Amino acid sequence: METAVKDFVDPVSSTSIFPIAPWGLRSFLEYIKEAYGNPPIYIYENGQRMLQNSSLDDIPRVNYLNGFIGGLLEALRNGSNTRGYFVWSFLDVLELFDGNEVSFGLYYVNLDDPDLKRYPKLSAISYSNFLKGKTFSSDAVSEVTKPSSLSYSLL
Repeated sequence: METAVKDFVDPVSSTSIFPIAPWGLRSFLEYIKEAYGNPPIYIYENGQRMLQNSSLDDIPRVNYLNGFIGGLLEALRNGSNTRGYFVWSFLDVLELFDGNEVSFGLYYVNLDDPDLKRYPKLSAISYSNFLKGKTFSSDAVSEVTKPSSLSYSLL
């Protein structure tokens, strides 16, 4: 059983304690459709845990969201009655177990700034493009990574 699971888990997640397995969302939505008569579903708090000051250029989170949204889109094409999908958090927030050391947000919050200035991460740009109906593809990272798109630094 363990071998079968490893075959389906994204290798990008090997450094995370939370495996990245977008196929699981698609499979779960298919199961709910078949087993429970396709009730309306709203997905809340889907996102990837990263270190707080890792980078505004959060390509692993972009890949994570693209994978899970891709799984959701496949389930929708197969008739899933999913009506809403929400990322974990738009802003970096205080997490119960990890405090401010980890981040799930699409926007970085500078906790050292008295005004708590916010900066969009690459994932915010990518998710915004998806919500605006722009092309969703496996090349989504290259579509949003432009040299001038993230011209500021956290350091």
